[in-house]
Amino acid sequence: PDATVTRGQTVTFLHRAAGSPQASGSRFSDVDSDAYYAAVAWAVANGITDGVSATSFAPGSPCTRAQIVTFLYRAK
Repeated sequence: PDATVTRGQTVTFLHRAAGSPQASGSRFSDVDSDAYYAAVAWAVANGITDGVSATSFAPGSPCTRAQIVTFLYRAK
């Protein structure tokens, strides 16, 4: 419970909570299509999140409390 949650983990949690709908292709160079957090494509397509730049999502970066709240709000 005291561990930091990453951006990739947060998107994965939300994707699984939504029933793991199909996610395909990511525009981010740091998101491999076979990574456990490949659901980034689903989150971006549904307006839940975006990258830290046009080509980077930073899946291993810590997800701040503010980012998590924003992701949750947008995922409703």
